[in-house]
Amino acid sequence: MAGLDERWRAGLTALVAVAIPMAAGIAAGVNGNGDGPLLQGGVVVGACAATLLATRRGLWWLVPAQPMIVVPSTVGGVLLAEPRGTNHTKLGTDSVTALHHAFIITLVALGAVLVVALAKAVFGRGGDRQPGLAGSEPAPDGARPVGAHRG
Repeated sequence: MAGLDERWRAGLTALVAVAIPMAAGIAAGVNGNGDGPLLQGGVVVGACAATLLATRRGLWWLVPAQPMIVVPSTVGGVLLAEPRGTNHTKLGTDSVTALHHAFIITLVALGAVLVVALAKAVFGRGGDRQPGLAGSEPAPDGARPVGAHRG
């Protein structure tokens, strides 16, 4: 994603992280299976895509954001799947069931974020990279190796 300003990249990452699971929740709800495979796949794909787009400094918010993305997507999908005129008791029971399913989906999404972030960290380093705080900045010309002393 060379050439993208860091703010634009952060915005695109946030959009992907939220829009794909929300769209999957809406599509699953319209299809009548609010927390089914369509939602689950959309949540995992959104988490993985956002992790791939994120900068190393931007990865920190993707893990804690997953519950805040998954729960509304799941509950919204289940509520959209409910037929019109459903009584409030059934709606409440289905919402609690959706929260239980959202917990499991969140765990899978968190695992996907961590696996993709780890793979990105391991395979994303090139030979001309100098270890640093972010670990991804190229070494400037004439730079001393890390830990080298002057003189």
